[in-house]
Amino acid sequence: MPNTMDALLSVTLDKSGPQWFLHVNETNHPNYVNAGPDPLFLVWTLMGDASTGTFLPLLGPELGFAWIGTSPHSGIFDTPFLSANNQLKLLDRHTGPGTAGTWTYILRARINGTVYSTTALSPTAQNTNPRIKNN
Repeated sequence: MPNTMDALLSVTLDKSGPQWFLHVNETNHPNYVNAGPDPLFLVWTLMGDASTGTFLPLLGPELGFAWIGTSPHSGIFDTPFLSANNQLKLLDRHTGPGTAGTWTYILRARINGTVYSTTALSPTAQNTNPRIKNN
């Protein structure tokens, strides 16, 4: 994926099992970023049943976005921020081998008074943690 535009990631509320969770649609790998001279915004948008919700704040006890496991080193990503239209944005500054890697993250949003996250087991016992991969 060339990094000349925003990478759009839709976030929906998955109700397929007994434990509902946020699902990041990674079809066609918008979360795989190729190196390039220009930074790329990763943009998560609450869609479908999640569209009435809001991402949790980015400061506080429960974060709307957080790294799980190994965090990327300084300089790869800017600080995430919340923008209009139920969006969360993160600038990816992937320029070459020094910024390559794969990082797992969690998203949290409040929908109709309940907090949901991307961390869950799907009905097929698959881990639902999304990731960003800088190729």
